[in-house]
Amino acid sequence: MDATNPRRRLVIGATVLVIAKWPSVCAGAPPQATEASLREAMRKYVVAWNRHDVQAWSSILTDDIWYTETTDFYERLKGKKGVVLFFKDVVKTTDLEWEVIRLRLMPDGTATVVLRHVSLVPPKVDGKYKLTFESVPSVARWRFERGGWKMFFFTTHKGTALDAMKKDGME
Repeated sequence: MDATNPRRRLVIGATVLVIAKWPSVCAGAPPQATEASLREAMRKYVVAWNRHDVQAWSSILTDDIWYTETTDFYERLKGKKGVVLFFKDVVKTTDLEWEVIRLRLMPDGTATVVLRHVSLVPPKVDGKYKLTFESVPSVARWRFERGGWKMFFFTTHKGTALDAMKKDGME
């Protein structure tokens, strides 16, 4: 069979096309619920906060988020709408640092992350923030949904964080 054979040219052309398109097919693969993808979601969360982009920050929260910084007996900060309403000014006016202390992918497809959470209040003077508030431990729980990690629980309250850690076997 020679190269001028139309059938052979068709097979060679199709093969070249598949090989040329292969990287874009692989790049379009759906995201996976891995530790690396969770760490990337956490990085995006902090970046959105530090850009003071409430919309980008809130897009990383689930609709049923419970987000608390104190004992929340009345569960007033349950649900994305309430959390965004309560925290949007905080996101707009503070910066954030997170340091992962422990991370565990759970058998139910969620993940629990124990953090060192630092709230930073501008302005900076001589490279230092006016005020800083450190919360250790803080706990964030994440769920992989619609192709990405979303946070469904967060607390900086030490007692609530310790209870969550115990429940999730991360003491």
